[in-house]
Amino acid sequence: MKRSLLMSFLLPPFLLNAQKDLTVEAGAIKTLTSTERTLTLRSLSLGDNSTIIIPQTMDGWTVTATDVTIGENVKIIGQGSNGFIGANGTSLSYIAQNCKVGINGANGASGQYGSSGKNISLTLKIRSIGTLRINVNGTAGGNGGNGGNGGKGGPASCTCDAGAGGRGGNGGPGGSGGRGGNVKIIYSKIGNVTISNSNFLIQNSGGPMGYGGFGGQGGQGGAGGGCTDPKAAVRPAGTPGSAGLSGSRGGMGINGTTTISVQ
Repeated sequence: MKRSLLMSFLLPPFLLNAQKDLTVEAGAIKTLTSTERTLTLRSLSLGDNSTIIIPQTMDGWTVTATDVTIGENVKIIGQGSNGFIGANGTSLSYIAQNCKVGINGANGASGQYGSSGKNISLTLKIRSIGTLRINVNGTAGGNGGNGGNGGKGGPASCTCDAGAGGRGGNGGPGGSGGRGGNVKIIYSKIGNVTISNSNFLIQNSGGPMGYGGFGGQGGQGGAGGGCTDPKAAVRPAGTPGSAGLSGSRGGMGINGTTTISVQ
């Protein structure tokens, strides 16, 4: 007993995790825990239509297994969440003071970048296999927020012209899509099992871009006139404010790399 306890202190962590078995029954869904980020397994058995999910809190999954059985339509999914949409800029509905230019609308906020797909590394000695689908696509970038509308210019008075409308806020830029995860599979055979790259279906594309927000509308010009003195010149109405610019689009996410080789 003392010898066993001593060995547990002396062995490195990766050996302490060795010789474990992992089984996911047919149709079951297993979400990995942080302690399962890197596994060295004696056997790995994944039943038909089973699913392994890599949570957002983990950056990927690394597995070495010496006796592997994989059923049909088995899935490993490691995707984050889409980028959040940027907040819209504030529209200013109040009227400026006499003869003053309207207040500009606020710019829309930037869309958030999409999340990167998880990186997966599998080193497997396979006894039997159907299909293993790995989805580690990057997620979409968020759209930029729309610019706020400009405020109305102040009305004319006896001594000054009406103010122009405020400029519309610019739309926020869209977020770029997340990068696809990198997938590396090294496999060998147990017995006379037939295996080819077609048993592995990999999805690790970069996420789609977010689009820029629309520019806000320019505010109305202030009202003309504004003076009851019949001898005063008639003051013209203010000019409308210019519209805000549309935000730029984000970039497409970069595709991940895929490596499948026979050991």
